[in-house]
Amino acid sequence: MSRSKTEVDSTNEYLGAENKMEFGVVQEFSPEIILNPVTMKDADLEAFMNEPVMVTVMSSGKDNEAPFVQVAVNGVTQMFRRDVPIVVKRKYVERLARAKETGYDQDLDERLGEAMNVLKQIKSLRYPFTVNRDDNPRGGAWLRAVLAS
Repeated sequence: MSRSKTEVDSTNEYLGAENKMEFGVVQEFSPEIILNPVTMKDADLEAFMNEPVMVTVMSSGKDNEAPFVQVAVNGVTQMFRRDVPIVVKRKYVERLARAKETGYDQDLDERLGEAMNVLKQIKSLRYPFTVNRDDNPRGGAWLRAVLAS
């Protein structure tokens, strides 16, 4: 059986250079020079993002959904078991709040005399969640601002 010229077998294609790594050998790196000093505003934000918050990641009801949701901040992973409240640092809640999906709904608009397609964005959270407890009085406003962005 002959293949057509437009068919591509990805198993036989070049996928980029292979980076080699040797265990036990530390690669050379250059130190990072920080030009801007850390301010109290930065320290306050860091403290705020590391405050404990109790959240529950809800089940979406989809078939074959994973029982755990995984998010990471700066290379540190946090696992959330669906429908089970857990106390985590606020920075992981921010990742949940920023994990959004965008779908589109299509309407037919005939007001101009001819049919015209209008697409409307529908945004939803990838992992719907509830904040069960946040002891910081600024927490609710912060979360609403993150969700609106």
